[in-house]
Amino acid sequence: MNKRVTFIYLVFLLSLGGILHAENHHDKSESDALSIYESSYTSIAQKDCQTLESDNLGSIQECEGFADMKVTVIEGDVRQSIALTRADKKYELNFWNRVSSGFSSLGLTLEWRYKRNQSDSPFALIVRLEVNEDEEDLDKVTSYLVVSKITDKEICVVGKIDPQANQNIIAQKMAESATEMSCLE
Repeated sequence: MNKRVTFIYLVFLLSLGGILHAENHHDKSESDALSIYESSYTSIAQKDCQTLESDNLGSIQECEGFADMKVTVIEGDVRQSIALTRADKKYELNFWNRVSSGFSSLGLTLEWRYKRNQSDSPFALIVRLEVNEDEEDLDKVTSYLVVSKITDKEICVVGKIDPQANQNIIAQKMAESATEMSCLE
């Protein structure tokens, strides 16, 4: 009799665990579906860009834009940055002054954050910046995510996320409040 009660109790606990697991999974999916923010991605890989200028010191490339913005990748002195142009006004993000002066290279993808169904009005940009900040070890690279805000009045860098667990999620959360943040000097 005790074995039968134990067996029924175990079956009950396993069933309850499955129900709770399904309930938690449903809640997570539901919250993802209810998020008011979305992302789109554009490439800044050299093969997807057009070289406008190039010499021994660097290059300027025009890459795929997003919404009403043009994207320019600027390379000079083994450092890279981005400039965005909207309505003929250019916004230099100056990663080498605002993020790190070390040798740097950009990731290959830009992440544009916007409210659901408003892809024509991005409010933030996230880009990966690989930086060498160790003069003794040129192979040692720190991989930052750089968050820039996009408002009607300004486009500028507002933060950098150090390498860590959930770095992408942290950058997206920062992007969601970027319009309220001050520009980095």
